[in-house]
Amino acid sequence: MVIQLLMVFIGFSEGLIVGSATVAFITLLDILPRLAQITKTQRQIRVYESMIILAGVVVPMASSLGVFILGANTLTIFVGLLMGVFIGLTAAALAEVTNVIPVLSSRLKLENHVGYVLAAIVGGKVLGSLIYWIFIVK
Repeated sequence: MVIQLLMVFIGFSEGLIVGSATVAFITLLDILPRLAQITKTQRQIRVYESMIILAGVVVPMASSLGVFILGANTLTIFVGLLMGVFIGLTAAALAEVTNVIPVLSSRLKLENHVGYVLAAIVGGKVLGSLIYWIFIVK
């Protein structure tokens, strides 16, 4: 019983630390406002915040409780697509916030071709993900 309580305490502490680091990362770098600005959806920023909070609470609870969802195979495709879009947009916002793309473009003398640089980054990410999921994970 004592070991189980200790495991619950450790698991809760780890979750608290990871959650705090994630919130600090998103807050300090202004990821959501920048993401909303890039996608021209500033009016929906409260929806973004609510969905991140909801997902941060519901998904771990469902995972730990072993919740079964009917049609999960079909749903996985849709959820995976949405997660990929979110991660890609977050990575783009993070890169822009930290000025990676402007510095890279100026160093490589590609100031007039920033769109191609972005397309190459996105294409590389998609191709790398496809190679990983099709050939490596079977």
